[in-house]
Amino acid sequence: MNNLLPFRTLRGRLTLLACLATLPAFLFVVYVASEERSAALHRAETESIYVANLASHEHALQVIGAQRLLDRLASSSDKSRLEDLPKLLPAILSGFPQFANLGVLGLDGKILYSVVTPPREVNMARISAFQRALESQEVAVGTYLVGLIVERPILIMAKALRSARGQPSLVLFVALDLAWFDRLTGQVDLPPGSALLIVDRDGTILASSLGRELEPGANRQLKGFQQLIRHPHTLTRCVAPDGIPRLAVATSLGGIKDVWVVAGPPEASVHALANHVFYRDLAVLSLLAIFAIVSSLVATDLSVLRDIRMLAAATRRFGKGELNARAPVPLPHGEIRDLTMAFNSMADTLELRDRQAARAQQRLRALSHRLQTAREKEAARIAQELHDELGQELSVLRLELERLHRKVASGVDLTVPEDTLAMIEEFGERIDAAVRSVRRISSELRPGVLDRLGLAAGLEWLLSEFERRSGIHTSLVAEGVEEKVDADISTALFRITQEALTNVVRHSGATSIATRLVGTEHDFMLWVKDNGRGFDPDIEPLTPSLGLLGMRERASRLGGTVKITSACGKGTELQVNIPRNALRA
Repeated sequence: MNNLLPFRTLRGRLTLLACLATLPAFLFVVYVASEERSAALHRAETESIYVANLASHEHALQVIGAQRLLDRLASSSDKSRLEDLPKLLPAILSGFPQFANLGVLGLDGKILYSVVTPPREVNMARISAFQRALESQEVAVGTYLVGLIVERPILIMAKALRSARGQPSLVLFVALDLAWFDRLTGQVDLPPGSALLIVDRDGTILASSLGRELEPGANRQLKGFQQLIRHPHTLTRCVAPDGIPRLAVATSLGGIKDVWVVAGPPEASVHALANHVFYRDLAVLSLLAIFAIVSSLVATDLSVLRDIRMLAAATRRFGKGELNARAPVPLPHGEIRDLTMAFNSMADTLELRDRQAARAQQRLRALSHRLQTAREKEAARIAQELHDELGQELSVLRLELERLHRKVASGVDLTVPEDTLAMIEEFGERIDAAVRSVRRISSELRPGVLDRLGLAAGLEWLLSEFERRSGIHTSLVAEGVEEKVDADISTALFRITQEALTNVVRHSGATSIATRLVGTEHDFMLWVKDNGRGFDPDIEPLTPSLGLLGMRERASRLGGTVKITSACGKGTELQVNIPRNALRA
């Protein structure tokens, strides 16, 4: 159950406390990682805005440069110098790589001269820049389209050459190349697959840095552009014709009205980068939080749990009887130190009281031994006096009474009543009974056979007397028992056997008793087993009666032990073990 509820232990509670203590830190970790993710998205947004503004500024510079070039060519070109244009324009084109082509158009839109040789006959009358140039005195800026001559996305700008009357005679044009888009994309730190788009107000892609030509009839719509221009500087999801979702920002294209520069890295790349930053920071900060938890647990283990474990170990040892068990006192002052010192003080007190109790018990055993010895000596003295004095007096009285009986029976010189003889016989029987009682009491107080013939003979006499009085069959097997055994040991074994026989009569209901006495080199072992009803120690535990306490006290006083085993219907067995070199308490 404790394994299922680890937080019931002190270690589990400290772990839970450490986790709860680090919970705000972990939430702060998540917050910081989330802020880092937002910062990564903001960086992507800022970089995209920077690229869009850079593209717009770059494009504005190129448009302004092209306008100035056309204005200068128009102002310096007259009929006398028109023949110099085929030489001048190639030199200009070679010096301005941002231009895709330079040329001269007739009023009908036909190409009079082009630096880049047209692959076929080309008429540019329908191009918006050409049409607006005929109508305006300024440089006309068209829209992005696939050039009919260079066959790649370009922006046509045109300027009409006019006569003194203001009538157009020729049209100069410049084709602004979009190759700078790719160069610009390579110069900024955007994820791979980022796109720079030039989009009109309807969401039509006029130019793209994706490397795809804007062929007529192809899908040129930027999905999500209308939502983008509502918040042009906020990352908005847009989908270009290549089908890749991008998070884009927009800015007005410098030099051209209602045209936007859209810069957008792939959505997957932006989220991958932001998520990478998020999970990286989360992992690092989580590792730091885990390290803090583990460090706190290790510190707790070293500063608290180790001392508590040592205190618990000392308590267990003390509980098992090692009264000298003590817990090491921690060096730092605190509750654990106070608890340890209180335990050690309690243990010292209990150990002292145990020693005092042991000494008192030792004195009680010594007193009991002296009392028992004095009792045995007094019993022997009384038995001897009963036998020697009272027994002899009764014997003499019986002899005198017998002599009187014979004299009365002969009738010589006596005149007695008729019932006197009967009274004398009755007195004789009473004296015989008294003699027998004296002998019995004398034997019970101190059997003379125990002192004269030894332990084995004394037990044999005891069992025979017990069988005669109780009718319970007895048997004795004695092995390795010499005739003369230490008086204290023989007395203890005799009295223990005597008490065991008394218990059999009172409680067992047995019909036979088997006794065995074995003497070895080191000790004496006595078994007394009956075939009585027995008992189950698990159901009916044996209560320590005065007789059992007396047997154990006699054996313990000589360094011995008493063990009782029993089972229902299988009788009871008493086993006594007393060492030969008995240490008398």
